Amino acid sequence: MRKVTDISEAKMKHTQISSSKTLRLVLSVVAAGSLSAIATASAQIVNLNNNNSSATVDLGSQAGMYNWLINGQNQLAQQWFWYRVGSDPTGQHSIDTIGGLSYTSTANTLQATYTAASFSLTLSYNLIGGGVGDWTSDISENISIKNLSAAPLDFHFFQYSDFALAGTSGGETATIFQDGEFFSYAKVEKAANQLSETIDQPLADRAEADLTFATRNRLNQGSPYDLNNNLTAGPDATQDATWALQWDFTIGEAGSESDTYTVIKDKKLSVAPTPEPAVGSLILLGASAIFLRRNRQKA
Repeated sequence: MRKVTDISEAKMKHTQISSSKTLRLVLSVVAAGSLSAIATASAQIVNLNNNNSSATVDLGSQAGMYNWLINGQNQLAQQWFWYRVGSDPTGQHSIDTIGGLSYTSTANTLQATYTAASFSLTLSYNLIGGGVGDWTSDISENISIKNLSAAPLDFHFFQYSDFALAGTSGGETATIFQDGEFFSYAKVEKAANQLSETIDQPLADRAEADLTFATRNRLNQGSPYDLNNNLTAGPDATQDATWALQWDFTIGEAGSESDTYTVIKDKKLSVAPTPEPAVGSLILLGASAIFLRRNRQKA
């Protein structure tokens, strides 16, 4: 198992973070801390809003982020995170089971921390919606795992994503892209609708594309599981194409320079708008009227 300080050169070349994105993330966290009191109560569902977009996160269950709307149309079924410490015989667990939850939020940012005896995990979201009438949206994510124990911590972190582009299930293709021995990029497409996820730091160690619930069921199987590196899935007429990513690492003991491991990612969503039925009918009626008028003129 690699230590954080021993990441290979192939992986290290991707750990450069643009200053603008880092600044945006820092400002989001500062704003969250200054504008919201820390919440530890039972209200664990947080709504984010910005411009044409909104998102809903359930911090208390593996439903996780289950809504991402653009102009009122939902694009997401489920996106959440799992973890495993070492070779725990009980397998992976969704991060909401860690306990010790506290969080802060503003209109479009969320920072949530789960704290266990040996580690803490902090999840940060920043939603940036497009302009009025636009069909694009962006969510940046920052996940930091901090070792609180006096010994190195063998850790495995997973992300599972199930999107329903254009507000409907089925018809999607998921593709995960490989960069050397690591995984750098995921894309879901359905007709003119696209979602892309770029991994900024560090690249994932394993990946898996499949259809609805298959990967999630493996993560919940109650025994250790590593993603199978199948990189394409779909299209299927009724099931979404899903993808998952896995990071494997060893975090240094508490107080050391390597006692925190951070994953930074960015999701960009572009959806082709579907005309309302009434608008489509008006277009059809208009075209019919023009056709009839031309025929009369010819007669």
